[in-house]
Amino acid sequence: MRGRRLGSCSDKVTLVKANGTVARQNILAQVSAGQIITFDADLPLEPGDHFLRSLPSGLVEDYVVDDPNFMTGIHGIPSSFQSKVHRSRNAAAPPQQVIQQITNHFHGDNSRVTFGTDNSINVVNQLQTAAVANLVEQIKPHVDSLPEPQRTEIAAPLRLLEDEIKSPSPKPSRVQGALRSILTIIEGAAGNLIAAGIQAMITKMLGIPPS
Repeated sequence: MRGRRLGSCSDKVTLVKANGTVARQNILAQVSAGQIITFDADLPLEPGDHFLRSLPSGLVEDYVVDDPNFMTGIHGIPSSFQSKVHRSRNAAAPPQQVIQQITNHFHGDNSRVTFGTDNSINVVNQLQTAAVANLVEQIKPHVDSLPEPQRTEIAAPLRLLEDEIKSPSPKPSRVQGALRSILTIIEGAAGNLIAAGIQAMITKMLGIPPS
């Protein structure tokens, strides 16, 4: 029974939190109308989160979680999430665009939407320093999920950015330079959802229009 149920999970999805953070990739799942089943019982799944499913075309479908519906395992059947979901109203799109849409719909404390500025010269000021620091803290846990060589190359500008924002007088030119270096590096990891999420955050902060 267990083998048959697990074998039916032929899809792979990515869990993106409601604030745009990529929580986990390559989750085996069964995607059907109104429901996504996965046996990854330790997922940090909450209402309002998103499951993304990549299509052969390279585009991504976005499913919004209405009810995680955790089911405790019994009689040899493992615990699972049998989540009630609905398709996002947005059409299937490239990963970067989907994550940008999720980010733009997030509201509340530390919202990534508030990171943006219409003038990149003003990225670092008394109000924005905390936002840049928050950005660094959101990127760091996911660096290991980047492919090589991006995983190695991002370390130096990320460290420079972290050191600069800890300075009593952060220099806008250095912060912008570090952000743009990170942006250039992760652009080389096209198709990686972690890279797409980082790219969406940085372009938003620098006031760069989505491509």
